Amino acid sequence: MFIKTFKTSRTELIVILIGLICFIATLWYIISSATNRTNRTSAAPSVQAEHFLTSARTSDDRIEFLSQFGWEVDPDPLTVRDVVIPAVFDEVYSDYNDIQKQMGFDLEKHRGCRVKKYEYHVTNYPGNVRNVKATLLIRKGTVVGGDISAGGQQRFVHSLLYSQGTGKPVSNGDNA
Repeated sequence: MFIKTFKTSRTELIVILIGLICFIATLWYIISSATNRTNRTSAAPSVQAEHFLTSARTSDDRIEFLSQFGWEVDPDPLTVRDVVIPAVFDEVYSDYNDIQKQMGFDLEKHRGCRVKKYEYHVTNYPGNVRNVKATLLIRKGTVVGGDISAGGQQRFVHSLLYSQGTGKPVSNGDNA
Protein backbone atom coordinates (compact mmCIF):
# COMPACT_ATOMS: atom_id res chain seq x y z
CA MET A 1 0.00 0.00 0.00
CA PHE A 2 1.21 3.45 -0.98
CA ILE A 3 0.36 6.60 0.90
CA LYS A 4 0.93 9.99 -0.68
CA THR A 5 0.59 13.17 1.33
CA PHE A 6 0.48 16.76 0.21
CA LYS A 7 1.36 19.71 2.30
CA THR A 8 -0.53 22.91 1.45
CA SER A 9 -0.55 26.25 3.09
CA ARG A 10 -3.66 28.09 4.07
CA THR A 11 -3.17 30.52 1.14
CA GLU A 12 -2.96 27.67 -1.40
CA LEU A 13 -6.12 26.13 0.06
CA ILE A 14 -8.00 29.45 -0.27
CA VAL A 15 -6.86 29.83 -3.90
CA ILE A 16 -8.04 26.28 -4.69
CA LEU A 17 -11.44 26.93 -3.05
CA ILE A 18 -11.89 30.22 -4.95
CA GLY A 19 -11.03 28.45 -8.20
CA LEU A 20 -13.51 25.70 -7.44
CA ILE A 21 -16.25 28.24 -6.66
CA CYS A 22 -15.51 30.11 -9.92
CA PHE A 23 -15.70 26.84 -11.86
CA ILE A 24 -19.05 25.90 -10.30
CA ALA A 25 -20.45 29.42 -10.90
CA THR A 26 -19.37 29.31 -14.56
CA LEU A 27 -20.89 25.88 -15.02
CA TRP A 28 -24.16 27.04 -13.41
CA TYR A 29 -24.26 30.14 -15.66
CA ILE A 30 -23.76 28.06 -18.81
CA ILE A 31 -26.47 25.57 -17.83
CA SER A 32 -29.01 28.24 -16.82
CA SER A 33 -28.34 30.24 -20.03
CA ALA A 34 -28.96 27.17 -22.15
CA THR A 35 -32.17 26.42 -20.24
CA ASN A 36 -33.43 30.01 -20.63
CA ARG A 37 -32.62 29.97 -24.36
CA THR A 38 -34.60 26.73 -24.78
CA ASN A 39 -37.57 28.11 -22.84
CA ARG A 40 -37.58 31.35 -24.86
CA THR A 41 -37.57 29.63 -28.23
CA SER A 42 -40.28 27.11 -27.32
CA ALA A 43 -42.69 29.62 -25.80
CA ALA A 44 -45.11 31.79 -27.74
CA PRO A 45 -43.87 35.31 -28.41
CA SER A 46 -44.78 37.58 -25.55
CA VAL A 47 -44.87 41.17 -24.52
CA GLN A 48 -43.53 42.04 -21.11
CA ALA A 49 -45.94 43.63 -18.62
CA GLU A 50 -43.34 46.24 -17.71
CA HIS A 51 -43.52 47.67 -21.27
CA PHE A 52 -46.98 49.15 -20.73
CA LEU A 53 -48.90 50.90 -18.00
CA THR A 54 -50.54 48.50 -15.56
CA SER A 55 -52.03 50.94 -13.04
CA ALA A 56 -55.77 50.37 -12.70
CA ARG A 57 -56.89 52.21 -9.60
CA THR A 58 -59.53 54.27 -11.41
CA SER A 59 -61.96 53.69 -14.25
CA ASP A 60 -59.89 56.04 -16.44
CA ASP A 61 -56.75 53.98 -15.66
CA ARG A 62 -58.48 50.77 -16.76
CA ILE A 63 -59.80 52.32 -19.99
CA GLU A 64 -56.35 53.78 -20.72
CA PHE A 65 -54.79 50.37 -20.07
CA LEU A 66 -57.07 48.76 -22.68
CA SER A 67 -56.49 51.58 -25.16
CA GLN A 68 -52.75 50.81 -25.13
CA PHE A 69 -53.65 47.71 -27.13
CA GLY A 70 -56.07 49.45 -29.50
CA TRP A 71 -59.27 48.45 -27.68
CA GLU A 72 -62.13 50.89 -27.32
CA VAL A 73 -64.65 50.08 -24.60
CA ASP A 74 -67.79 51.53 -23.08
CA PRO A 75 -66.64 53.49 -20.02
CA ASP A 76 -69.03 51.76 -17.61
CA PRO A 77 -68.05 48.15 -16.80
CA LEU A 78 -70.57 45.42 -17.57
CA THR A 79 -69.69 43.67 -14.30
CA VAL A 80 -67.37 44.18 -11.36
CA ARG A 81 -66.88 41.36 -8.89
CA ASP A 82 -64.38 39.74 -6.58
CA VAL A 83 -62.92 36.41 -7.70
CA VAL A 84 -60.27 34.17 -6.20
CA ILE A 85 -57.52 32.83 -8.44
CA PRO A 86 -57.40 29.11 -7.69
CA ALA A 87 -54.57 27.82 -5.53
CA VAL A 88 -54.31 24.77 -7.81
CA PHE A 89 -54.73 25.24 -11.56
CA ASP A 90 -56.75 22.74 -13.57
CA GLU A 91 -56.14 22.31 -17.32
CA VAL A 92 -58.52 25.15 -18.23
CA TYR A 93 -56.85 27.61 -15.86
CA SER A 94 -53.38 26.50 -17.02
CA ASP A 95 -54.41 27.23 -20.62
CA TYR A 96 -55.81 30.60 -19.52
CA ASN A 97 -52.54 31.37 -17.78
CA ASP A 98 -50.69 30.62 -21.04
CA ILE A 99 -52.70 33.45 -22.60
CA GLN A 100 -51.65 35.69 -19.70
CA LYS A 101 -48.00 34.81 -20.24
CA GLN A 102 -48.24 36.16 -23.81
CA MET A 103 -48.76 39.54 -22.16
CA GLY A 104 -45.99 39.10 -19.62
CA PHE A 105 -48.39 38.31 -16.79
CA ASP A 106 -48.33 35.11 -14.75
CA LEU A 107 -51.28 34.22 -12.57
CA GLU A 108 -49.22 31.57 -10.77
CA LYS A 109 -47.77 34.46 -8.75
CA HIS A 110 -51.30 35.20 -7.50
CA ARG A 111 -52.56 31.69 -6.69
CA GLY A 112 -55.15 31.78 -3.94
CA CYS A 113 -55.41 35.59 -4.06
CA ARG A 114 -58.59 37.62 -4.29
CA VAL A 115 -58.71 39.96 -7.33
CA LYS A 116 -61.28 42.32 -8.81
CA LYS A 117 -62.64 41.23 -12.17
CA TYR A 118 -63.81 44.04 -14.46
CA GLU A 119 -65.61 43.27 -17.72
CA TYR A 120 -66.06 45.97 -20.38
CA HIS A 121 -67.97 45.91 -23.66
CA VAL A 122 -65.52 46.22 -26.59
CA THR A 123 -66.87 48.59 -29.25
CA ASN A 124 -64.20 48.23 -31.96
CA TYR A 125 -63.70 44.49 -32.40
CA PRO A 126 -63.02 43.77 -36.10
CA GLY A 127 -65.47 41.81 -38.21
CA ASN A 128 -69.07 40.96 -37.51
CA VAL A 129 -68.58 39.75 -33.94
CA ARG A 130 -71.04 40.79 -31.25
CA ASN A 131 -70.89 40.88 -27.47
CA VAL A 132 -67.11 41.03 -27.20
CA LYS A 133 -65.80 41.68 -23.69
CA ALA A 134 -62.50 42.89 -22.34
CA THR A 135 -61.79 41.35 -18.95
CA LEU A 136 -59.24 42.79 -16.52
CA LEU A 137 -58.03 41.14 -13.33
CA ILE A 138 -56.88 43.77 -10.82
CA ARG A 139 -54.95 43.20 -7.62
CA LYS A 140 -53.99 46.07 -5.35
CA GLY A 141 -54.68 48.62 -8.09
CA THR A 142 -52.53 46.85 -10.70
CA VAL A 143 -53.54 44.78 -13.71
CA VAL A 144 -52.38 41.18 -13.19
CA GLY A 145 -54.22 39.61 -16.13
CA GLY A 146 -56.87 40.04 -18.76
CA ASP A 147 -58.34 38.84 -22.02
CA ILE A 148 -60.69 39.55 -24.91
CA SER A 149 -63.57 37.11 -25.25
CA ALA A 150 -66.95 36.46 -26.81
CA GLY A 151 -69.60 33.91 -26.03
CA GLY A 152 -72.33 32.28 -28.03
CA GLN A 153 -71.74 30.86 -31.50
CA GLN A 154 -68.63 33.00 -32.04
CA ARG A 155 -67.01 31.84 -28.79
CA PHE A 156 -63.31 32.69 -28.30
CA VAL A 157 -60.77 33.90 -25.77
CA HIS A 158 -57.46 35.52 -26.63
CA SER A 159 -54.91 37.90 -25.14
CA LEU A 160 -55.36 41.66 -25.02
CA LEU A 161 -52.85 42.11 -27.82
CA TYR A 162 -54.26 43.82 -30.91
CA SER A 163 -52.44 44.33 -34.18
CA GLN A 164 -53.31 47.87 -35.19
CA GLY A 165 -51.58 47.46 -38.54
CA THR A 166 -53.92 44.69 -39.69
CA GLY A 167 -56.94 45.62 -37.61
CA LYS A 168 -56.99 42.06 -36.27
CA PRO A 169 -56.39 40.67 -32.80
CA VAL A 170 -53.14 38.87 -32.18
CA SER A 171 -53.98 35.40 -30.96
CA ASN A 172 -52.23 32.28 -29.80
CA GLY A 173 -53.82 30.33 -32.67
CA ASP A 174 -56.30 28.50 -30.43
CA ASN A 175 -59.34 30.73 -30.90
CA ALA A 176 -62.29 28.48 -31.47
